[in-house]
Amino acid sequence: MRKLLTAAVLTAAFSLSMSAAAFAGQWQQNATGWWWQEDDGSYPQSTWKWLDGNGDGLAECYYFDANGYMAAGTTVDGYQVDENGCWVQNGVIQYTQVQAATESEAMTALRAATEKSKGLTSMDTDLFMNMQIGMEGLTLDMNMSGNMKMKDVYSENMQYIMDMDLSLLGETMHTNYFYTGGYAYYDMDGEKVKIPMDMATAMQSAQTASMLTEDDLSYVKDVSMKDNGNGTVTIYFTADGDSLNQMVQSVFATMGGEYAQMQDMVRFDTYKGELTVNGNGDTVQEKALMDMTMTAEGSTMTLHMYMECNINNPGQPVTFTLPSTDGYQDISQMTVDPAQVQA
Repeated sequence: MRKLLTAAVLTAAFSLSMSAAAFAGQWQQNATGWWWQEDDGSYPQSTWKWLDGNGDGLAECYYFDANGYMAAGTTVDGYQVDENGCWVQNGVIQYTQVQAATESEAMTALRAATEKSKGLTSMDTDLFMNMQIGMEGLTLDMNMSGNMKMKDVYSENMQYIMDMDLSLLGETMHTNYFYTGGYAYYDMDGEKVKIPMDMATAMQSAQTASMLTEDDLSYVKDVSMKDNGNGTVTIYFTADGDSLNQMVQSVFATMGGEYAQMQDMVRFDTYKGELTVNGNGDTVQEKALMDMTMTAEGSTMTLHMYMECNINNPGQPVTFTLPSTDGYQDISQMTVDPAQVQA
């Protein structure tokens, strides 16, 4: 149980510094093969389908079998498909012109705000999270609030730090989390551990003071926008949780040792988001509502999370000094005590 609660706390911290992503109208792959997933979760079966998967305005024709997997390097109904699944005649891929859909005003605004956020190299963000934890017939309420700062994003000198207060079961715990020199450091009320993390993973995490970081926003759906009448607009959207799962799992995987097994414990189920943008096109507030499931040693925990990020002085330089790295134990070299895990 302790391991499960520890994972919940770490997941909360990761969620505050991690983007939401999902798949909608996209190619998917597993060990068996490729399939096409529509934005409502369905997929074509026992049929031919014209698809413009790369958005170039030209669609190729693919065949999907009874299980929904794309046929490749074979002949179907007398028609040949190449190794990439495209219908070919005399070795030439067949195309059809696709009429480009007009992007909604809300989606255009979301794309513009996301692009501008990705260009920021520093950020100062006030954070709040409420997490309702359901476990063994009990419901626990956990709150996290604090601040995250980052600077020199996209460079080898990148640094970021989170100072959070966590309230659970009537007790408050202070957590400090920062990254430097190839490690993510966690200080949970004096219990200090560090997790090996390569620069690419750290940069991906640091970029996510904005909850949207993907270049392709095709996973976003149900986008709408409201003018707030005060010089800001709020953009609303939903997204599936599959890609977010992959991100969380990749972060847990960097822990090494027994704790790497946590990557299989967490499942994000739903995601709803809001983005408020000022007249300069800067994101000033983000909100997200998530539902997750966590499983370990036969126990299952459900998590209902609300997150809010308020960006201070977007676009302005941010300065801070990191704490000392002395006294942190490398979690990848720790031995997990089975008695503690079961406690």
